[in-house]
Amino acid sequence: MMRRFVLGIILMAPLFLMIGCGQGTAASGFTQADFYLNIGGVEYRCVDNIVTVIEKLGSDYAYAEGLSCAYDSVDKTFSYEFAEFYTNPLPEGDLVSEIYTENPAVSTSKGISVGAAKEDVLKAYGEDCEDTSNLLIYRVPGANGEAGRGSLCFEMEGNEVIAIFVTTEPI
Repeated sequence: MMRRFVLGIILMAPLFLMIGCGQGTAASGFTQADFYLNIGGVEYRCVDNIVTVIEKLGSDYAYAEGLSCAYDSVDKTFSYEFAEFYTNPLPEGDLVSEIYTENPAVSTSKGISVGAAKEDVLKAYGEDCEDTSNLLIYRVPGANGEAGRGSLCFEMEGNEVIAIFVTTEPI
């Protein structure tokens, strides 16, 4: 009797292993690797130097600056057709602290863009987010399960994404 039970378990093991090998959806979740926006096939990340962004996107942008509350200089905004880049003045240069878009041509690492449904965002990145009435916030995971520095945010109107931004600023 025991021998048949063990034999049954051995014969059924491959069946249980194959169940997980279906064509299901890609694993969801948000990691540091997802912390960028894709513009024209190029990844733009917070902490990129704005000089690098300008080299890639060109000089056709609107420019604004204001006295920084956190740094000893000015924060700058570079507004392109597809996205706005906000910078902080640091010793290593003007580093991007936030990228904001309302343009459906810009996408996230998992292909989410303005106009997407909330269910598409949750399917792509998972339900481990802060869900306010108008914002889905995915925080970059840090060490030991603590929140890291940075967030991917989806601004919502009802169940539709109307803007996307990545930021190193606290939300």
